[in-house]
Order: sequence, then C-alpha cells, then structure tokens
Amino acid sequence: MAGAGRLVSAAPWDRASLPSPLIPLEQTFEGFLGLEWLELGFDSAHVRFQVRENLKQPLGLMHGGIFAAVAETVASVATVNNVWRDGFIGSGLSNYASFLRPITEGLVDVRAGLRGHDDREWTWSHEFRDARENLCALVDVTIAVRPAPIPPA
Repeated sequence: MAGAGRLVSAAPWDRASLPSPLIPLEQTFEGFLGLEWLELGFDSAHVRFQVRENLKQPLGLMHGGIFAAVAETVASVATVNNVWRDGFIGSGLSNYASFLRPITEGLVDVRAGLRGHDDREWTWSHEFRDARENLCALVDVTIAVRPAPIPPA
C-alpha cells in the first residue's frame, strides 16, 4: 500500500488540498481520536494512535467502533485530499470491519490503500496492526464524493 506525497504532521488540515476546518481540530471527534498522520498520498494513507482507556470497552479491549471510526476518518480525509481542489467533498457511505484479534494497549498502526474509485465513490482498505505488528483488523470503507456546498454569500 505505497503512495506518493508523504506528510509528517499531527494533522493534514494545513494542506491546500483540504478545506479549512470550521471547528478547531482539538474540539472534533478526529481530535479526540488523536491520530498522528505519517503519510497522505493519492492512493495511500498511514496513521497511528495510542490506545487509551477512553477508547476501550468495559472489558479492556479497544472498542470495535474505534476501528470503524479511525478507518472512516482516514478514508474521508484521503478522499477529500484528492477531490477538494475540483470542488467536491467526501463523506462515509459504507464501513465494513473484520476483527481478527483484540488490541488492549500500545500503539496502533493503520495503513490504508485505495482499492478503486469513480466519479462518485472511493473505496479504501485499512489494515490495523498492534505494537507487535500483528494484523488485528481489516476495515473497508467507501466514501461518497459529492459537489461541495456553496458557502453562503
């Protein structure tokens, strides 16, 4: 899942290829997730984040919804990075997760690769690995691409 366009930053939102945030990142769900963006290219993205207590379910495992939320966030940002300059936005259309092994602690590494796209949909595959590099989850996300709303005058 390699791609061009490396970015080492806490967030990619300072790129000209993305819209300016309307809400400060630290006040958003993406900010809550605490993603560290390592790469953002045309056909790939790479993030990592630290497992925290508030990302776990009561039995101490990282909540399955976090896998889905991280994958949809990565896929949405990666898609918008590609379509924003052409006047489009992206938002989640479908999210399918397969959980292979639990994660209870440590750093989670997530690599996303573009599986394909057309004018209206982009589909991304994500691999989640734990600190020991074990494959823990596979998440496929399809992002709908639509015309960006026209800002009020």
